[in-house]
Amino acid sequence: MTTFGAPLAGATAATATSTPYAHPGLARLVAQDLRWAFRRPYGWLLGIGINLLLSLAYLVVVPLRDGTHRDWAILVGTYFAVFVLADVTTTNVLGVDTERTRLRLMRGLSLARILLVKNLVLLVIVGLPTLVATAAITIHDEANYRLELTLPGVLYPVLTWLGVGNLVSVLLPYWPVPLVTRWRERRVWPRTVRWLVCLGTPYALCVAVDPMSALPRYLTRALRLPPGPGLHGAELLVLGLLAWGLLTGAALVAAHRRGVPFDDLR
Repeated sequence: MTTFGAPLAGATAATATSTPYAHPGLARLVAQDLRWAFRRPYGWLLGIGINLLLSLAYLVVVPLRDGTHRDWAILVGTYFAVFVLADVTTTNVLGVDTERTRLRLMRGLSLARILLVKNLVLLVIVGLPTLVATAAITIHDEANYRLELTLPGVLYPVLTWLGVGNLVSVLLPYWPVPLVTRWRERRVWPRTVRWLVCLGTPYALCVAVDPMSALPRYLTRALRLPPGPGLHGAELLVLGLLAWGLLTGAALVAAHRRGVPFDDLR
């Protein structure tokens, strides 16, 4: 089984030294992945589209209720962002693009940079439309200065889920294959069970990650921060970046210790 991690680091570095490869800049890498996302087989777009339809259907069955949530912009934005991102779209960013990811690693591009590029692309595809919708709701229903709170309020769960996705992507990557093939191989139990675990993990993590939504409130009370949308918004943004950084760091440590398997991902 081929893995990319600590054992391969020396060989990769040696290859890069003997045969230098000019790596594209960050913006160019993001542009390349955006083009990949909008081309067949549309791996990410299909997952995002299906989750968006499911979120709308669920919204019809179980409407959002105000309750203790007084900020509809954050409530709606967080709902759609988490519903779309809490899926293999986010937790399989390496497996869904195995060949290109493997090639980049062989050319000496770091796993940290690859994950950063994947996250930025997901931010453009999912995060940007969600932030625009949140801003529109805020401007329509509230004072403009509330944007200082509502936008970071939506970014916090988005960044947290991107970090969660990076960690799971390293621990449980899998290669999407047609459902017809899955059905034919259904009695190959190791593959079938692994695939079902990969599919179910994001939804199980929803329960584990949900308590983090209360973290900003507890931190505000502990630090006795004065009220104000600007300060609270900055707190949410910092917490989101910290969550993303810590979870991504854990993913890189896991990859360094055990490698990322890229063979027999089915």
